[in-house]
Amino acid sequence: MGNGYTAQQFIEAIPGTGGIVSAIARKIGCEWNTVKAYLDKYPTVRAAYLAECEAMLDLAESTVLKNIKDGDTSDAKWYLTKKGKGRGYGDAVELTGAKGGPIEIAQVPKLTDDQLERIAASSSDRIISTTQGAPESA
Repeated sequence: MGNGYTAQQFIEAIPGTGGIVSAIARKIGCEWNTVKAYLDKYPTVRAAYLAECEAMLDLAESTVLKNIKDGDTSDAKWYLTKKGKGRGYGDAVELTGAKGGPIEIAQVPKLTDDQLERIAASSSDRIISTTQGAPESA
């Protein structure tokens, strides 16, 4: 690329960085964008980078699994939300209509400016009291 670096230098600098581009740049002594350019241009550099990222994911998964085996319930709950979806665990929310049926969507007729102003005025007539906690009429 005309800057004095070789693809091999990047490949050798990647292990141990966790796939953090700025850490690779520090090891080589170049700017972040230079690392990015080599990742984009050279498939061998990109492959070494992706392998390092996968190794970090493996390490993180191993740590979570060790924690679960050691009785860490928060890691166990997190793991179930991510990997136990097929067994009914998860953090997604499913919305349904009445009695589990489909959600019914009704079209609202177009309101005139006068009708909208009346709705807005009636809404502003209700004041929520911070001392009593119940709506009051003005």
